[in-house]
Amino acid sequence: MNNYDEAFNSAKLIPAAHLFLKNWTASSKQVQKRFKKDSKAQLDMPYGDKSSMRMDIFSPGAYVEANLLFVHGGFWTGYDKSVFSHLGMGPILNNVRCIFPNLPKPPDVSLSEMRVALSECIANIARKYSGPIILLGHQSGAQLAGQCITSENLSDELAARINHTGLISPISDLRPIFYSKYRDEIGLTEELAQLESPLLHAKHKNVKVTIWVGSDERAIYIDQAQQLATAWKCGWFKSNNRHHFDIIEDLEKQNSKLTTMVLTHLHPH
Repeated sequence: MNNYDEAFNSAKLIPAAHLFLKNWTASSKQVQKRFKKDSKAQLDMPYGDKSSMRMDIFSPGAYVEANLLFVHGGFWTGYDKSVFSHLGMGPILNNVRCIFPNLPKPPDVSLSEMRVALSECIANIARKYSGPIILLGHQSGAQLAGQCITSENLSDELAARINHTGLISPISDLRPIFYSKYRDEIGLTEELAQLESPLLHAKHKNVKVTIWVGSDERAIYIDQAQQLATAWKCGWFKSNNRHHFDIIEDLEKQNSKLTTMVLTHLHPH
């Protein structure tokens, strides 16, 4: 294991890290079951041509104030949307529709093609539903979400629909990944690392961005969060006593600090 393999290895620092995935999966199954019973869930809905381009949609009811799209982490190749449904509960209790997409993954596609697929998903949601869109990503999902809102990748028309982008524990600079074990898994080249690193590109001027990272995270995540916040001149927050996994669990709660801040631009003061 080289230094960058170690630097990105969050699970090694977290006691009983394997239980998080198990518990998330169980919680999400309960949410899916309940929302399907109430006809408030649309699972595996297509948003593009590839079979992997599917999304799960959970609606709060008749009144919907906004649409939140959550892009999960997992170093681009790991996990499935079905593991994260429970994270929609906080926003849903605030009348926000939540969408969880799957994306085509390496080695079948490049990171650029993953990002294009996510852009297609955002555009699909914009066509399908009225109201503002909130884009939220965690870890590698934050890298993809961040790249979707750069000035070269986001149209003015779609930017006008995006109310807020939240990046949680983002991988904002892919260059260290090139020197890690993940390089071959995701087909990362030096050119691609430059092309798809949010840190190396300007965000669209009309998109509001907030960045979060846990105080108990690996140093590289804290550094990359701070570096991106500096480059993009946006707010960033260190969540006390939160590590790489439990930082996103606050999205389950209606009035948690994270949920409140993610939705804050819906009601500007």
